Amino acid sequence: MSADGVLARLHAAGHRLPAPPQPHGLYAPACRMPLDAGRAWVHVAGQTCRVEGVALAGLCRDDADLAPAAQAAEVAVLNALAALHAAAGGLAQVRQIVRLRGYVRAAPDFRRHAAVLDGASRVLALAFPDQPQPARTAVGVASLPDAAWIEIELEAMVAV
Repeated sequence: MSADGVLARLHAAGHRLPAPPQPHGLYAPACRMPLDAGRAWVHVAGQTCRVEGVALAGLCRDDADLAPAAQAAEVAVLNALAALHAAAGGLAQVRQIVRLRGYVRAAPDFRRHAAVLDGASRVLALAFPDQPQPARTAVGVASLPDAAWIEIELEAMVAV
């Protein structure tokens, strides 16, 4: 994959990779663990749907909330990709996004968590079209930092 291919695909679709996220606590945005001479495992800490530091706040109650929540998932996964970009030395180093976890701030009777996470999955499929879709977990939660719609975690295998 070319060094600019992932970013070019995102840009062509109207997405911009933000600056790497700054932690809102005592943790690293991403943790890189070497596996062997040619590969490393990167865990990206939970990234919310922040735009210029301000969380997109919302609560999924019914189908009317699907579109804005899925758009918030796009923002959150772009923030996660920014952390991965910094940890991997560029998104061209990503060999496979292995897992996507999404925590959706939702009312107790909301049932469409997977549809919300599809917003993030679409961005990953666009960025890495030759990779299989990652394993995915979609969980509803009562609360997220700053009342954000969603928080995303990624795990990836990268070249070193």
